[in-house]
Amino acid sequence: MAAAAVASTTGLMGMWNGTKDGREEGYIDWASGSTNVHNPLEVKIEVEDIRSLNPQPDYENNGYGIVKHKSSLTPEQFLAGNDPEGKKYIEDVYFKEVAELVKQITGSELVVPYVFRIRQNSMKAGEFAANKLSHAALPVAHVDRDAITGEDGVREILGDVADELIKNGKRYAQVNIWRTIDQPIQKWPLCFINHSGVNGWSYDTHLARVYPTNDPRIAIRGEKKHDSVVKYDPGYKYHYVSKLDLDEALVFSSFDSDVTKVSPHGAFWDDASREDAPTRRSIEVRCWVFFD
Repeated sequence: MAAAAVASTTGLMGMWNGTKDGREEGYIDWASGSTNVHNPLEVKIEVEDIRSLNPQPDYENNGYGIVKHKSSLTPEQFLAGNDPEGKKYIEDVYFKEVAELVKQITGSELVVPYVFRIRQNSMKAGEFAANKLSHAALPVAHVDRDAITGEDGVREILGDVADELIKNGKRYAQVNIWRTIDQPIQKWPLCFINHSGVNGWSYDTHLARVYPTNDPRIAIRGEKKHDSVVKYDPGYKYHYVSKLDLDEALVFSSFDSDVTKVSPHGAFWDDASREDAPTRRSIEVRCWVFFD
């Protein structure tokens, strides 16, 4: 019997496009908008639908995948997360759901959800802007943290516990749970970049650093020395999940001390999206995880 055909779509994704002054590293002043970073490189990509792959990528083997998970929260409760009372409810109730889910997926007993982001994306194709490179809801491929900011971040949340576990050589990761809020995703789906076919892929070789000043995101996520934007490589493969539904979630390592498991990602413009497709509303929770 012939193998089932792999479903795919085409689209655009932003990647690192260098600096105006020739420096290897970028900077951006969020107060003034001053930056040396070029607008992102618009990369035309073919993206395979994970639903049609056999075997499907999964967290254990690839650092990303899709899981079944229905939350007890309603769309209204998620969308209220930008208000103090709604934020507390998500942290009290949804964080517990996420922690249990991540424990099941990773087998880890030390799972600490620490921040969430609600995003609403209604942009049209081609709305790439250098002064928005750090916004993961925008179509710019990135990892949330690299070897430097990953270690800084886990120490900020877990303190002496992190110090001891890192000293003992334990693998650790920032694991994200990403889901739609109110309806299946029909615009700006999340794309995972599979770099397993790229020899020597590392945080140092395939990411560019952008150093922010006057960064308003500190109030949400804490300090981070720099953002990490993906450099294009012809060896990349691209995966997404078509029409991610309310009883599903995406799980992935947005940082991992095992670099083979980190999953560069970002929203991409899907050429198959209808012009009148509804605004993408999503919530992402980030967890620090240590592995036995």
